[in-house]
Amino acid sequence: MIITENTICKPCQFDKKTRLQLNAKEGSKSKPLELIHTNLCGSTRKKSPRGEQYYILFTDDFSRMCWIGLLKHKDEAFEKFKVFKALVENELGLKIKCLRPNMGGEFISNDFFEFCEQHGIKRQFFVAITPQKMVWWKE
Repeated sequence: MIITENTICKPCQFDKKTRLQLNAKEGSKSKPLELIHTNLCGSTRKKSPRGEQYYILFTDDFSRMCWIGLLKHKDEAFEKFKVFKALVENELGLKIKCLRPNMGGEFISNDFFEFCEQHGIKRQFFVAITPQKMVWWKE
């Protein structure tokens, strides 16, 4: 095989492919609590002094304010969300309009679905690893 300057191997071609550019204004909101991003992370290598090894993050799209909750088990995520919801809605005097979690099992339970439906919270799920390929499920 003769290699010239214009010869690019297949792996290099795939590596050089460009991704779709994210449009930051697409998700931006005009008031606090209109859109809350959330994700559950863990398990961590070391436990906290109280034995927690997971954490859940809540980020307001408008203000970029973040809240963190520590969990011993993933199944505590729904209860942590209820505590978070009560806290921020009481502090701000506003209601959460939309929640954007990934497709993790802790966010797709029937109890979580019913709670969001009762409180008028839309959910928009996204594929965690590739933000360019968002999957919108509007409930």
